[in-house]
Amino acid sequence: MVSQASETRPARLIAVGNRISVKAAASEASFAAELERIVGMAVPHLAPDRPNLVVLGEVLGLPLALSGKRGTIPRRMRSASVAISMLALGYARNMLYYRRAFPGISVIRSLLLSLSDTLYRPFTGTLSQLAARHHIYLSATTITPHVYGSTDRGKIARFGNRQAGRVYLPADPGVYNTGFLWGPDGSLLGTTDKVFITDSERTTLDVTPGELDAVRPFETEMGKLGIAISLDAFTSEYLRRLDDQGTCIVIQNDANDGVWAGPSKTCEWQPQEWLNSVLGCLQDEYPNLMYNVCPMQVGNFFDILFDGQSTITMKSDCAPDPQMNFVGNNGFYHTDTGKPFKGRVLALAPWASEDPAFNDPRVSLAERRAILARFGKQLPPGGSRANAYPEAAIWADVEAPVCV
Repeated sequence: MVSQASETRPARLIAVGNRISVKAAASEASFAAELERIVGMAVPHLAPDRPNLVVLGEVLGLPLALSGKRGTIPRRMRSASVAISMLALGYARNMLYYRRAFPGISVIRSLLLSLSDTLYRPFTGTLSQLAARHHIYLSATTITPHVYGSTDRGKIARFGNRQAGRVYLPADPGVYNTGFLWGPDGSLLGTTDKVFITDSERTTLDVTPGELDAVRPFETEMGKLGIAISLDAFTSEYLRRLDDQGTCIVIQNDANDGVWAGPSKTCEWQPQEWLNSVLGCLQDEYPNLMYNVCPMQVGNFFDILFDGQSTITMKSDCAPDPQMNFVGNNGFYHTDTGKPFKGRVLALAPWASEDPAFNDPRVSLAERRAILARFGKQLPPGGSRANAYPEAAIWADVEAPVCV
């Protein structure tokens, strides 16, 4: 166990929940402009007198798979599965190359390997530049293989962009949900692969799970930062790994691919279950984990919807403020054990509709959830409020204890 020192370091934590955009991925240049816009949501909130950590959502770079001429027709499709099938037609030759190079891989895996340079280079290059431009710590995740760079002209011509002068190629047959952390000078401080992947990641994208033993926090001037992508932040085995290494701030990049105002697979109300991560990771069993920064990427990605509310939370011996809770929630407790949570919600992004309880406290929990669920059904494709998910940048100033 790592002990906590009395010394603290000031930091500003910023979570940016953006709306995913297929149209923005028409070209590398347009997607770079989209990333600049998303980071720009945080810029007005940057602190001049302390280090800034800006955390962006999960699978932020996924739309890049549809960029360029080969993505023109797929971008017009209405379902993700059809878009993937149409995209595969444009990459068939390269997919065959990788299926021969790595026998036994799936069709979708061969497609993602073919997209290595497209998924990696514009994403990492642009965010590195933005971290340096704004002098910030910056984190986001994307779907990508582990890559190596090559200046071979033949490989650039076949797998990359001739204007780039370098192509990034898969180092192995894996494709990961990888979290990146850049420093204020734009240097890559490190990466973390998601360990506990979801069913949809496994079946739709054939994502490779990361290795728990490879997970480590990153030393910064605001203390140790650890990346726990979505489901990893719900998993005690993963959180113990971060806590045992003295992690102070948990970066929980997220994109909940399901209805927010409705049941989850294991709970009758999705927002209630989300407390299991953003507050659950800050309970007494993890003495070193002090803060959680959870941006939620939202929006309709073809027929797949991402929905949720971004949060910044803090360890505390006090019960949370009941006015700072997700929509439709009734208290703060673990949905599996019923144990009440301690902690503070320092910042909370709005949802597409306000909780009815704010206007009428007499409304029952069942009525609140029914009203919210009806509103939520208007947000998916074809709904009367399709894609009307709010974007938000939230922030909080903290004093991060130094673990020794």
